[in-house]
Amino acid sequence: MILEELHRFRDHLSPLAAGDPPPDQHAAFLGFYHLNFRREFPGLDYRVGSVPSGAFQLATHCWRQPDAAANLLIVHGYMDHSGLFGKLIRFGLEHRCNVVIFDLPGHGLSSGEAITIDDFGQYGDAVASVLAACGLPEHRWLALAQSTGGAALLEYARRYDWRFAGAALLAPLIRPAGWRQMKWSSRLLRSFVKEVPRRFSVNSADDDFLAFQQADPLSARRIPLSWIRALDCWLASLAVADLGVGPVLVVQGTADATVDWAWNLPCYQRFFPGSDTLMVPGAGHQLANEAETIQAQFLPKVADWLGVSAN
Repeated sequence: MILEELHRFRDHLSPLAAGDPPPDQHAAFLGFYHLNFRREFPGLDYRVGSVPSGAFQLATHCWRQPDAAANLLIVHGYMDHSGLFGKLIRFGLEHRCNVVIFDLPGHGLSSGEAITIDDFGQYGDAVASVLAACGLPEHRWLALAQSTGGAALLEYARRYDWRFAGAALLAPLIRPAGWRQMKWSSRLLRSFVKEVPRRFSVNSADDDFLAFQQADPLSARRIPLSWIRALDCWLASLAVADLGVGPVLVVQGTADATVDWAWNLPCYQRFFPGSDTLMVPGAGHQLANEAETIQAQFLPKVADWLGVSAN
């Protein structure tokens, strides 16, 4: 697909709450991103639409299956989008979950300035808006978040009543690696430039994913300094204390050079006391898109933590 086709797909999205059939372009979108699961899961229903959240319209995808025992919300990471999360969507479907995933503001097919945000609280608002709009059966809710998706769930926990019976956070963000240098560099540069080029890192052992990500028309090519400023403000606002919502599972790769995980993990333990931390030797940052041999080291533990079983 080309970017113009994806924009037409976005522009023809109906409100998710209307329950309208997907637009004609959905087949091409699902095929391009390898998200057409109907042959694998008989009776599977797919809906895509927009969900309002403040000033944003969030592109939201929902897979519903007749024998589901739980609802699973997946929250992607910074510079990612729903189309790149086929592995986790399939994981949810294989474990008898209805699956919901949405594009964060400024990402994928959602509205907003590309990959930026004014206030990290808007990520938490986005989670709350999607939960309120998806209209799934009253099964227990579970969450699975990658990187900045973990920060979004953290903000949701700070601002709303926690709805999740279980949550697993993959390489969750608080502070990026090299944060001090990043922060001061952005302060020096912001008088001269508004954005800097993105450098695609080798953050997964799945070479096919890395190649697809670079060719993906929805992959951002430049990083706005405004997002770094918003992150700086968010970090300054964080009171690292018990959120009162219970433990989570934190999964972290030892080869992750994207987040400052040695600093972040103790913070998540204080936000979610009693949490279990699973270290994955040799895994990079993109745990949602790691090689199958690496995912096999942690996805069974994720299933156990969430209390779901395969079909």
